[in-house]
Parts: sequence; C-alpha cells; structure tokens
Amino acid sequence: MKNATWAVTLAVGTLIAGCASGGPRIPDADVSQTELAIRSAENATATQHAREMLDRARSAFSAAQNERAKGENDAARAHLEESRAAAAAAESQARAAQIEEQSAAANRKSEELEKRIRELNERGRAQ
Repeated sequence: MKNATWAVTLAVGTLIAGCASGGPRIPDADVSQTELAIRSAENATATQHAREMLDRARSAFSAAQNERAKGENDAARAHLEESRAAAAAAESQARAAQIEEQSAAANRKSEELEKRIRELNERGRAQ
C-alpha cells in the first residue's frame, strides 16, 4: 500500500511539475519551421537589405531555444512566433529591395534604349 501511495504521489508531483513548466511541449517541427523561415529570409538577401529585422528574428529564436531548454514552453512559443514574424518581415523587406533594384535597372536600360533610338533617328535625318 505504501508503494502504491508513493507511486501516485510521485505521478501527481510529476504532473504538477509538468504543468508548472510553462505549457505543453513545443514540437520539434515548430522549431524547424522557425529555422526555415530565418534561412528563407537569409536566402532572400535579408542580410544585405533587412539586417535589423533579420537580427531580431535570430535573437528571438535564440531566446526561444533558451526558454525551451529551461522548460518555459509558453515563453519559448512566444519567442518562436516573434522570430517567424520577424523573419517573414525581413524576407519581405529584402524582396521589396530586390524589386526596387530590378526596377531601377530596368529604368536605366529603358533610358539607354531611348537615348540610342534618338541617336539613330538623328543619324537617319542627317543622311
């Protein structure tokens, strides 16, 4: 009887400790998804075009890992969400910067072509 009581007490204590640990365990897939979001931002040239937001994503991810290691799952989950949001914003900023660069290059090319057309028209009139 004492062993059964002790086992129940231990099980209840473990359950209470688990509840006090800060929410349900974070699936590894959530962590992987956040890592992928950061990598996606990096691949979109966020290191050049959105460094501040990318650094925020990395910092929040690091905080999430620390909280998760301590068993503070709710805090870790919030940091993971912040990290994914910051990574998405960094990727968006980087892609917007790329589009602006492409647009500027297209405008320069258009201006060059217009200049060439004017030169050719002038030559044609002079002949």
